Amino acid sequence: MRFIKNLFRINEISNTTKQNIQKANKNHKGLLKECLQENIKIVKETLGESSDIVIREFHAGEGGKFHLGVMYTDGLADKKLVQDFILEALMLDLRKIDIDSSVLLKKNSFEILKDLVLPVGEMKEISDFDNFFTHLLSGNTVILMDGYGKGLVVNSRGWEERGVQEPSSQTVVRGPKDGFTETLRINTALIRRRIKDPNLWIETKPIGRRTKTDVAVVYIKEVANDKIVEEVHKRLDNIDIDGILESGYIEELIQDETFTPFPTMINTERPDIVAAGLSVKYPNSPGRNSGE
Repeated sequence: MRFIKNLFRINEISNTTKQNIQKANKNHKGLLKECLQENIKIVKETLGESSDIVIREFHAGEGGKFHLGVMYTDGLADKKLVQDFILEALMLDLRKIDIDSSVLLKKNSFEILKDLVLPVGEMKEISDFDNFFTHLLSGNTVILMDGYGKGLVVNSRGWEERGVQEPSSQTVVRGPKDGFTETLRINTALIRRRIKDPNLWIETKPIGRRTKTDVAVVYIKEVANDKIVEEVHKRLDNIDIDGILESGYIEELIQDETFTPFPTMINTERPDIVAAGLSVKYPNSPGRNSGE
């Protein structure tokens, strides 16, 4: 009886914790405001005036027509990229654009900023604080404009990272010497370098309420079994945890049996082993386009 009472108490505490997390998340979720000052105020309150969050507010363009806010995380963003290709373009190049020309009269200020000013390759729009904080705390630069309830995200990730080295636990005499690192994009590039097939799909999703760790599902479309790919996505989407700090978390949360003499998953530091595994089509394993 005492065990049952304690169990109910644990459930009540767990439910209370979930409610507190949901209330905390509501503080920074929602749509971006049209007022730049209000957006900056919400950012400062949510992040607790953190010293590593850089917020630069200024007027740009002829006559200071554009009221802008540029935000990034010091230590995660490439400061040279932010300085040379974002701030310089906004503060200097924006003055040279003839806003009164017949072509630009058809565009609003936000479209001018997006289409004609920023000389960057990877850029996307955001309209809510959830995406805003995810990108800001991932090393990207966010640009907000007064009068518009949306912003621009520029890929500016540039933190210190370990270079590609030989795997320490899986050394070989013959074969490649490069191994995976702690950076996801480097790891996907190592696989892509070996499999130059357009059917190699890399689908990335953030997992973890607080860490929002990027996890990539990699497969070859015509080789992988449709049902297995869908099942992997389903199990990843069902993970509800505060943080993912290494691959062992994922392994324990998605596998069926944790204690079994038969291996259900393999761990490797070698991209060539992953490439070989992706390329093999096992018997009775229909491809993604199969109707079976």
